[in-house]
Amino acid sequence: MTKSFPLSLPVALITASKKGGTGKTHLMTTIADLLTLNGYPYSVFQADDKKRLSKMLGARVVDLRPNPDLIMNDPALVRTAFTPFYTACQAAVPAGNSVLFDIGADEVENTANYLTDVEIDEDLGTWKLPMLVFVLVQAEPDAIGSAAETIRRFRKAVPSAHLVLVENLLERKPLDQLSAASIAGQQYAKELKPLLDHVTRMVMPGIISEFWEPYENAGLRFLKALAMDPAEGSKLLKKPVGDVKLARRAVTIFFRSMHGALSQLINLPKGGA
Repeated sequence: MTKSFPLSLPVALITASKKGGTGKTHLMTTIADLLTLNGYPYSVFQADDKKRLSKMLGARVVDLRPNPDLIMNDPALVRTAFTPFYTACQAAVPAGNSVLFDIGADEVENTANYLTDVEIDEDLGTWKLPMLVFVLVQAEPDAIGSAAETIRRFRKAVPSAHLVLVENLLERKPLDQLSAASIAGQQYAKELKPLLDHVTRMVMPGIISEFWEPYENAGLRFLKALAMDPAEGSKLLKKPVGDVKLARRAVTIFFRSMHGALSQLINLPKGGA
């Protein structure tokens, strides 16, 4: 399968990391909004006990995390719960429908095992469906170690997948600016950096939590936040109009930056949001 970018749609897009709180759902919501903005259809799945993606995108999100109460009596659910994702990938190219999958930290291993067991790597070639796996990381030891392990697992499970390391700069510096004497810097140099020869790198700019969290807590997607009149936003978020305008500007800058970065990977119209 070709490694050239940008890739033509449809594609299978996965966000993953073995550490929670690295921005996986934040990135997937951004991707979903960019596809929506440009009129590209998609199916969307999550496997996460927190179900944050459902809160942002609504009922269209299919939850694949097996019910823990049922697994004791039916251990096969650990694998078969992911079958809808496989089926969506199988139908993606004929339907012109991309497939999005946001994987929680606790489900990375189960997902990688499933993709190995169904030999999806061979099927992707048959279906002519490219797969991108976005591995989220922040410049701190736990996230660095988790990113390295996530890359190793998906590289083994789906060798043809395009692996993308996404540096989430929220409250963190870039990886390459870590002090070589720090624990995080040593772990990056020893454990993660050697894995990046064939991994595409992307930056997700930080956005001040106070500007975005009120929208997220209200279940508002980026597109709605950008389109909402400040006075309406003030009532909904219970914040002064001036603060809402500041927040909307921060969201706009973030969204445009992400459009530019993702346009390098998948075929989105140029010009931005």
